[in-house]
Amino acid sequence: MQEDILGTRRTAVSETYVTCSRCGKATRSRYARIVQSDVLSDSNSEYEYLCPECQKALANGEKDLPLA
Repeated sequence: MQEDILGTRRTAVSETYVTCSRCGKATRSRYARIVQSDVLSDSNSEYEYLCPECQKALANGEKDLPLA
């Protein structure tokens, strides 16, 4: 489902979107922060993206994932 939303946005808007690795929200790539992947995560990539909201939450000391 998330891939469908990103695909539609990429077609309609020329701006690139990425998925936040923490909350799964589609975010414009210019607002996302690239961070090094956690060793224990399921990610196959060395780097992941964080949306602005997750960046603020982590900067304020939050450790757990936000409740949906």
